[in-house]
Amino acid sequence: ILDSATRLCRAEAGSLRLLEESGFRLVAIRGDAFLVSQVWSSSQVLDKESFLGRLATSRLPAHIPDLTAHQGDPRDDVWITAVNAGFRTALVVPLLKDNEIVGTITLSRKQVRPFTDKQISLFGDFAAQATIALESTRRERQYREAQMALAHANRVATMGQLTASIA
Repeated sequence: ILDSATRLCRAEAGSLRLLEESGFRLVAIRGDAFLVSQVWSSSQVLDKESFLGRLATSRLPAHIPDLTAHQGDPRDDVWITAVNAGFRTALVVPLLKDNEIVGTITLSRKQVRPFTDKQISLFGDFAAQATIALESTRRERQYREAQMALAHANRVATMGQLTASIA
């Protein structure tokens, strides 16, 4: 989803973060290799009160046509990393499940070139697909865990029956 969104919206980079108790954890990033290594090493988990966290709490897409003109917190790691990496335009869309934030998906460009309304709408659709895929993966994982627990219980019961019959 991130690859397609980055390509179709003509962005140089994209990232996906999931919300956990400790904050927004980076799970995927696309872009040039230097950028990927720089961002991956600098901001694995972001505080919920970070620049990105504050954008996500609005529950609406946040389009920043020029990051250098934006009044971001100069101490915020994501904002600093993005500006230092040469990014100028950003689009952040929160991933929502039942109106609760489960993560964010972001696109960035290295030149001041705002995203069009059509691209913002398309990216919103990608965010909705990402949310569905994440929920599907979570449910599949729960199903597998339940199957493994049931298989273990069956093995224990079989061993108990075998032991009783031997006795």
